[in-house]
Amino acid sequence: MPAASVSASGPTPGSTSGSTSGATRRFAYIDALRGFAALWVFTLHVHGYWLDNVRPPKLSADGVLVRLIGFGGAGVDLFIVLSGFCLTLPILRSGTGPLRAIDVRGFFRRRAYRLLPAYYAAVALVMGIELVPAIRRALVPRDLTWADLLTHLTLTFPLHQDTLAAVNGSLWSIPLEATLYLGFPLLVWLGRRHGIRAVVALTGVVAVVWWLVTLVVTMPTAGGWLAQPDKYLPARWVQFALGMYAATLVRGIPHPRAGALAWWSCALGLPAGLYGYAAGQELVRTLGFGALGLGLLVLLSRVPERFFGRGPLAWLTGLGTISYSFYLLHQPVILLLSGWGHSLGLSVIPLFAVAMATSGTLTVALAAIFYRGIERPFLVRGSTASVVLPDRR
Repeated sequence: MPAASVSASGPTPGSTSGSTSGATRRFAYIDALRGFAALWVFTLHVHGYWLDNVRPPKLSADGVLVRLIGFGGAGVDLFIVLSGFCLTLPILRSGTGPLRAIDVRGFFRRRAYRLLPAYYAAVALVMGIELVPAIRRALVPRDLTWADLLTHLTLTFPLHQDTLAAVNGSLWSIPLEATLYLGFPLLVWLGRRHGIRAVVALTGVVAVVWWLVTLVVTMPTAGGWLAQPDKYLPARWVQFALGMYAATLVRGIPHPRAGALAWWSCALGLPAGLYGYAAGQELVRTLGFGALGLGLLVLLSRVPERFFGRGPLAWLTGLGTISYSFYLLHQPVILLLSGWGHSLGLSVIPLFAVAMATSGTLTVALAAIFYRGIERPFLVRGSTASVVLPDRR
């Protein structure tokens, strides 16, 4: 999922003075967490396509490994929290409470620049290589149709089970991100009038109502619509709002118990998220991993930037920088190499190591090229800081 640029217009705990081009800069702790999320999602798909979702005994080394990487879908939950956090930081004036007003039209225009060029390029690339029959059979279960093209152009493909995974199954989160962007101005307006807690409360109510609806309505519905209810805005909006709340704890009025709140969010959110994930309780999973993301962002913001920018974690921070390109391209690479991996006849741990060394290295290389050629030119243009309206005082 895309990385939102963060304004350097005010100090953030743990930050340094360097900045990227224009009015934006990157914070290393954000990129490190983003890199971890991308890597976790990657390992989940390695488990699915290289290891065939194998489930060895829990107490074996193989069993521990596959259960750790089997929770990799939580990386998307962290991405959503990060998105709310990064979009909110630039509209917070350091040491003040209210959110700053934004130019809604300018915000949508810049978010479209940020999200769509790389997405459309990735769709075109994958559709192009899927014209080769042998590659298509390795990547997708059927031939592509005009409906696949149309729904991917309009970001509506997750709405129906036939188009959900027709091109690249991991792309479903991009339309989700787009709807989060559409809802952001409403949350900013609500936060300005009633405070950030009202934002969290509203989105929490929406998540609960959506969960109740899914208990009553069988999904996918008749005709295959609404294939997976956890992949739409009502289920995930609260995670985005928790990211916004984390931003206020980092940059807004100093909260006397922010540290304790962050530790409790991690301590309660992690087991709740893991339980919800394993038991299929999507509401518990959403709230749990949302709380975990909030806590991690607050705590990591207090760690010196050099801890992430240099030393053993520098590679993870670097992966976070190209994480959107990495995310867009990783699943086709894993699928294309998985057939070769199966021919090796290795056990779980050696096969996982080979998958990470081959699929991982190739994906990083392609993502770095994709980032420099397609994604990076749109980064500054996509900055939220550039759409903050001047104070009317």
